[in-house]
Amino acid sequence: MLNFGLLDKSLGGTIPPFDGGLFVNGGFEDGLDGWLQSSDWTATVDADTAENPATGSNQVLFQNFTLEDAATYEISADYPSGDATINYVVNDVDSGIAIGTPHTFSGIATAVSLGVGITSVGTVKSVVDSLRLVKIADANVVTYNGEIVTNNGEPVTNS
Repeated sequence: MLNFGLLDKSLGGTIPPFDGGLFVNGGFEDGLDGWLQSSDWTATVDADTAENPATGSNQVLFQNFTLEDAATYEISADYPSGDATINYVVNDVDSGIAIGTPHTFSGIATAVSLGVGITSVGTVKSVVDSLRLVKIADANVVTYNGEIVTNNGEPVTNS
């Protein structure tokens, strides 16, 4: 018989933190630590989620980055409950893409905000979880142990 008690919070165990990629505390295990906001977001530490009480639109939860210019990134988040329209905030602007499915975009070499924002207020509390930001390797690049070895079929020397 397997014992999953170490992964069950109700049994006093601990769950490893969510890997938010570039986002710090993307799973909200530490409340809103690492997150900035222009809104009424709160965190429910026992549920490891961020919540918004449906108080208004343009309520943003974000972190600041300077990304590699023209590199491809992917942002994703879960939306377990609520009825507000919540979009990804990418490079300081509303992407127009609703959270719940991953969204890819190009980075810009300027300090920008990335996260989520309520674009249309709901009638009940909205819950967001598992925010993740990752750099996607170029399809023409082959890596080995994290180092680029070929680019467009040409060998690359790493020094």
